[in-house]
Amino acid sequence: MSESELSQRLDRVYRARDLSDLERAYDEWASQYDEEVSRLGYLLRAVSTGYIGRFIPSASKVVDAGAGTGLIGAYLRIMGYDDLTAFDLSEGMLERARFRGCYRDVHRMVLGKPLDFEADSFDHGYAVGVFTEGHAPPESFEEIIRIIKPGGFFVFSIRDDVYRERGYREKQDALERDSRWELAGASDLFQPYKDSKPEVISRVFVYRILTG
Repeated sequence: MSESELSQRLDRVYRARDLSDLERAYDEWASQYDEEVSRLGYLLRAVSTGYIGRFIPSASKVVDAGAGTGLIGAYLRIMGYDDLTAFDLSEGMLERARFRGCYRDVHRMVLGKPLDFEADSFDHGYAVGVFTEGHAPPESFEEIIRIIKPGGFFVFSIRDDVYRERGYREKQDALERDSRWELAGASDLFQPYKDSKPEVISRVFVYRILTG
C-alpha cells in the first residue's frame, strides 16, 4: 500500500459520519492496522508509552481506553504491567487485542457513553490516538474520571487542532477549575506522521484524578 493510500485510510477514520461508521472503518482496517500505521511513522505510541511509564507504576490496575489492537498493552506487558483492562468500540480491533494476551479483560465499550465499570475501578488509565477528529468527545473525560481512583493518573494523546477547536481545551480547563483533576505533565507538540501527514500535530497530557 502506498503512502497516499495509507493517508486515505487515516482520512477515512477521521471523517467517519457517526460511531457506526467509525466502527466499520476500524473493523475493516483491523487486520492491517499495526503494519500500516507503523509505516506511517506513528510516534504517538512511543511518546505515550514513555509518559505512561513515567507516571503509572507497573504494579497497578490500569485501563486502556480505546485500546485498538492492543499495541500499547503489548509494550506495557513487556515492561511488567500485568493488570491491564482494555475496551474499544471496534470488535475487529478487539479481536487483535485479545490475541496478544496482554490484557486481563477486554470489553466492547464506547468513550462518550456510560462505561460499564464501577466507580474507582482502576488505579490509573491511558488513551492513545482516541481524542482526535471524529472520535471520542470531550464529555468522555467525565466517565474516565469516574472509573479511576482519586490520586490516579490519566495519560492521553490529543490532536492539537482538535484540542483547540473542538471543546477539549475548555472541558479540560473546566474539570481542573472544578477540582476534578489537575495537570501533572504535558509533552511538547510533535508530528506523529511527519512524512505522510505533516499537518497533523499532537501532544500528550497527564492529569492526576482528584475526585470522581
